[in-house]
Amino acid sequence: MGHSFGGYQTTYIITQTGLFAAAVAGSAVTDLTSYYFTVNWKSGRPTMNYFQKGQLRMMQSPYEIPELYKGNSPLVYADRITTPLLSFTGKEDNHVDWHQSVELYLAMRRLGKKHVMLLYPNEAHSLFNPSNQKDLSLRIQQWFGYYLKGQTPAPWITEAIK
Repeated sequence: MGHSFGGYQTTYIITQTGLFAAAVAGSAVTDLTSYYFTVNWKSGRPTMNYFQKGQLRMMQSPYEIPELYKGNSPLVYADRITTPLLSFTGKEDNHVDWHQSVELYLAMRRLGKKHVMLLYPNEAHSLFNPSNQKDLSLRIQQWFGYYLKGQTPAPWITEAIK
């Protein structure tokens, strides 16, 4: 389970191993090339600056090292995912564009993988509304309860992964 850079790491790890029975990723970068070309609409800064001074530390553009961007993008390896994934993001996320989560969701759905995506309106990179925090906490417990403890799945899980 991870959020933000931890969400990226979670989604990447499940493309490389089937070791985990379930995963949860929040506000994850899923395609490094498309993320490179986004803008933080709150600050007005291009995200490409994050690649040089932030956690990704790619230092060069996708034009200079395209294989490195491709090789580190979970979206590229979505066909390898065997781990059921619950992802979440805020629709007003200015740090990691929420479309990153949508891209992986659509890829996994197209490939017949088990993936549920929660999109919280009026939330940004982190959830601040107490009712949304409670909702997410409950859903994470239910997700892991089903996949790790064999508990009866909540209806939202079985309806979403059909």
